[in-house]
Amino acid sequence: MNHPQLNHAQLNHTHMHTPHAIGIILPSSNRVVERVTRSILDALPGIDACFTRVPYAGHPPDGYDMASFRQAAAMLAQARPDVILWNATRGALIGFEPDRRLASALERETGIPCTTTALATVDYLTRHGLRRIGLVAQGDDRDGQRLKETFGREGIEIVVGHNLGIQDNFEAARVTPEEIEDHAQRLAAAACLDAILVWSTNLAGHRLTNRRRGGLPIPVLDSAAVGIWQALPYVTTAKA
Repeated sequence: MNHPQLNHAQLNHTHMHTPHAIGIILPSSNRVVERVTRSILDALPGIDACFTRVPYAGHPPDGYDMASFRQAAAMLAQARPDVILWNATRGALIGFEPDRRLASALERETGIPCTTTALATVDYLTRHGLRRIGLVAQGDDRDGQRLKETFGREGIEIVVGHNLGIQDNFEAARVTPEEIEDHAQRLAAAACLDAILVWSTNLAGHRLTNRRRGGLPIPVLDSAAVGIWQALPYVTTAKA
């Protein structure tokens, strides 16, 4: 049987270099991470994002349902990303160590570097000398106190915070950027801060990131964006 001839465009396509990629695990009810990721990567041609989800609920109180994460990471690994990122903030609430164990386990099983938004945020704040933080957080006041303690053990002081009292993760995506900006304004006026951190990857804080909006004297950092920023060096190193 004769095979059909490929034209030049098809030949070129068959030899195209596959773009490097970030593999992203996100909570099942998240509506924000994919949008934020694309807005960042639009300015970085040659880097893809591959997404998969794990259930938001059903994790033990001090850790993760590892079976769902192993399955998610194994599926992402088939797309051969340069790094796998768990883009969620749960790790801070349960004390950061579970995230370190999670990243280590997934990296060991896939052979791909792994990190999480919680770990990436501590690294980012520490490297940039941002120690006094105002927090816009999804959960209730008890969650806010827990975050103050866990960040404090990492050398980050939560000086003041607004806790939105949202327990249904999907509902966090309904909070408007204007509402988040209002919280940021009030936090900046209440204390001397190095930065304001929007602490839920399902809160739409990315529009405020690194912009002095409305006279804000300090940066507003969006947790979903920080996770992506911290994953990018793995990709650029792989490209080198």
